[in-house]
Amino acid sequence: MSVDLTQHERELLELLIGGASNKVAARQLGIALRTMELHRQKLMNKLGARSAAQLGYLYADLKRREGGQATSSAAEPVSRAMAI
Repeated sequence: MSVDLTQHERELLELLIGGASNKVAARQLGIALRTMELHRQKLMNKLGARSAAQLGYLYADLKRREGGQATSSAAEPVSRAMAI
């Protein structure tokens, strides 16, 4: 999976997979709740996720492939091909 995420998108994902609700993440980023919800939906579309949980797995998988470490405590991430 080759996906280019902006720094803002990565920050948002780190908050979400770290357990922050949309409301908490919006407050921390200084944006409106509705804006946060729209950003999350855009990220789900961009990564091909069908749920918030799958979004976390796909992001963890992306970080692993890039050699980084996602903050999620999720078990084994699934590949995008398996998620479809």
